[in-house]
Amino acid sequence: MKIVLFLSLLMPGIFFSDNSKTFIDPTGTYILKGEVKENKVISHSGEIRVKLLSEELLTLCFYIDEGYPGHQSGSFLDTLRYEDNAAVYSSRDSGCMLRFQFKQAGVEMIHIFAVTASDCGFAPGVLTGAFFKKTSSGIPVIQDLAGLRAVGHD
Repeated sequence: MKIVLFLSLLMPGIFFSDNSKTFIDPTGTYILKGEVKENKVISHSGEIRVKLLSEELLTLCFYIDEGYPGHQSGSFLDTLRYEDNAAVYSSRDSGCMLRFQFKQAGVEMIHIFAVTASDCGFAPGVLTGAFFKKTSSGIPVIQDLAGLRAVGHD
């Protein structure tokens, strides 16, 4: 009996499993802050804005910048399926996908490619796996974020 109690404290998922996944409303703004050195953003930075349209559909605008010195960047605006707290963007030009896994504190972006070094049509080095922190749960302005490059850099 003591062993069962001990194991239930160490591994609660085995004895008390919650098969239902909590639905996360992804609506909001998410920011990836780049490291700043000598007033220059020297690492990846970006922004994601999301508006939930239905329980299974969202619109997402995305922007990412690789940082100083080149500031290569990429962006897209698309309507995506939303399932299991995730949305997947598939590039039309390559065997590349970006998976956006939503969590309470933010969204984890995962770069998935079928062809080695496929960058979804973005410049080489722009895409990286990253965690964008949720900064607002309000309904954001959905627009092309390509113009963000000039904001906050150099």
